[in-house]
Amino acid sequence: MTIPLKDSSDPSAKAALARLEQIKGQLNLKSSAMSLQAPKDMTTERAAADFDIKKLEWLWAGGEDAYNLLNFSYNFIKNDPELVVQPPRNFLEMSRPEAREFAMGQIYRTTQLSKDKALNLTKQQIDSIVWATNIYSETFSMRFFVHASLFRNAVNMLGNKNQQDKWNTKIENLEVIGCFAMTELGHSSALRDIETTATYDIATDEFVLESPTVTSSKWWIGMAGQTATHTVAIAQTIIHGKNVGLNWFIVQLRSQTDGSLMPNVVAGDIGQKVGHLGLDNGWIQFHRNRIPRKNMLSRWVSLDRHGNFSPPPNPAVMYATLIPERLSLVLVTTQLISQAIVIATRYGVVRRQGAKNEQIMDYQSHYVKLVPAISFMYMVKTAQKDLDEQFSILTAGGNMDPATYLNYMGEMHAMAACFKGLTGWYSSEILEDCRRACGGHAYSSYNAIGSIIGDWGVMTTGGGDNVVLLQQAARHLLFRLEQKLKFNQYPKFSFKSPTQYINYAEEYLGNTKWNVSDVSQCLGNFSVVEGALCTILVKRLNSIQKNLESGMTHNDVLLESVRVAEMHCAVFLFSTNAAAYHKSTADPALDKGVLSIMNRLTVLWGLHILYKYSDQGFKEGFLSPEQIKDIEYIYFDYCKSLRSQVIGLTDGFGYPDFIIKAPIAKYDGDIYQAYFDSILQAPGSVDIPPYHEKYIKPLTNQLK
Repeated sequence: MTIPLKDSSDPSAKAALARLEQIKGQLNLKSSAMSLQAPKDMTTERAAADFDIKKLEWLWAGGEDAYNLLNFSYNFIKNDPELVVQPPRNFLEMSRPEAREFAMGQIYRTTQLSKDKALNLTKQQIDSIVWATNIYSETFSMRFFVHASLFRNAVNMLGNKNQQDKWNTKIENLEVIGCFAMTELGHSSALRDIETTATYDIATDEFVLESPTVTSSKWWIGMAGQTATHTVAIAQTIIHGKNVGLNWFIVQLRSQTDGSLMPNVVAGDIGQKVGHLGLDNGWIQFHRNRIPRKNMLSRWVSLDRHGNFSPPPNPAVMYATLIPERLSLVLVTTQLISQAIVIATRYGVVRRQGAKNEQIMDYQSHYVKLVPAISFMYMVKTAQKDLDEQFSILTAGGNMDPATYLNYMGEMHAMAACFKGLTGWYSSEILEDCRRACGGHAYSSYNAIGSIIGDWGVMTTGGGDNVVLLQQAARHLLFRLEQKLKFNQYPKFSFKSPTQYINYAEEYLGNTKWNVSDVSQCLGNFSVVEGALCTILVKRLNSIQKNLESGMTHNDVLLESVRVAEMHCAVFLFSTNAAAYHKSTADPALDKGVLSIMNRLTVLWGLHILYKYSDQGFKEGFLSPEQIKDIEYIYFDYCKSLRSQVIGLTDGFGYPDFIIKAPIAKYDGDIYQAYFDSILQAPGSVDIPPYHEKYIKPLTNQLK
């Protein structure tokens, strides 16, 4: 039985479904006590929520109106065979060619929605449908992101007004499909080593792009493998024989008519990857490829017809497009990781095992791992709003004042860098916890955990290796601390900077020990937790700075610096949520039950940081062994107190079953029948294999 690459209205698909029903009719699929108990457990768990789940869903979605709009979009895409894979096909079983075609079909379908007058959709609804599709498919999300964010952000952040006016409409309408050619085979985000060159030919008023070596090949470039017509490419710029630094250029890769490669451009597909099968990551080489001078993005630089070049006010502005790329990890985190948590949590409350047939979620090994992971999702979601506001100040809608831009960019770069580091590593840890929490069933592709892990894997290195980024963030923190301690200088910002605590460095350094005898004070007082965390951060940064002054190199303190930068981000999440969900500072319109549970999640996150980074406080003599023991005890106990809320909290993410995709995470808890149905729909599930005659029969039929 072959499952066709078509929706269920296709005759061959109908035949496959009929065959499935025939097979099920031959099976004894009577409900067992376990399968009957599972939905009851789910209902009981859902009823245990101390808050209105629907109102928590509103908070997650960004408000009641946003929630209603997103649910309209979920309902719209659910039965659309061009946006959501329909049974008997399974999204998690597609081959690479099928995934590539389907993802591009999703992009095409979403671009046609405004042209379908019968649908009568508003722009807001169309944008929401795109967003719902984005949540459904990480491959679509990444593929569309490369064009709509990376390529477009490069034009808007690095291009002048004429360039923006020329390209933005084409980008919006997908008249051009763009990609972002930064990394090379031998060079990742260490941009100073980039080998691709762009040499200005004053005779023809053109740049000549060249890939001089195999390691200069642009590599891992999303959409470059099969799709992109254009790219923004970074290259060493040679003018009058002199290297004037790195600049960005718009380069056409393929014909907009027939998709063929342009002269002097060679590109191809990288091939099979661990995840993101539907994204055509590719490689690009330029061989004396000529582009006009006007294709050099020129917001911060200029080059006239005679070869007179004006460099950027600071070379760092040429890397600014990496900030939104790294901030996009916020979205990836809340989309992918929260889905994995839903799967592990729902399975954990319906699966019973042990001497007393306990729900496996009741084991400490489960709830102490999953409850903080749930808290983390809500902490990130709230902080995302602050980061978006800060980034909007940085970019000013494309009208950035150079002085303001440069002043704010250091803060935003450091925040984006350490945010990517913390979320990348902790989310990887969460995914492994989710996989283990689902036991052997997580090894089944049909239960989605493996697919999420595959798609997520790139996040710890793509857009910059986490170690490098956290080291960069640590250097910024050390710079801010040095400026404060030596010169009493700290800049003024239009937002509360994540480094604001450094402004009180002298006070924190004066705290020789944590004067808290009863650690349970942390449960009702955010300031107690924040004060301890900020003290530890400042003390650790100061110790690292002293080591550097005594002759150590940055490499000697690399791992210490990375850990402090990671903690810095974790504390930023806590401080942001503490301000948002403290009863005295919270939005008065926020539902009281939702405020209460968010307050509790924030308390848990503060305890999580104290527990996870207690070694940092111990190193400075600030935390005693006894206090660390008390922190662990209270942290575990607080996780236990939130155990009964896990279904309500994960329901708050608002995902329908078709988004989650995993039968062991069915909303109603009826997981066993759903799981069995999924495997029965697999191609050839009960058929004689095509290789039987060639390899099996000669062995088993030897006596005849």
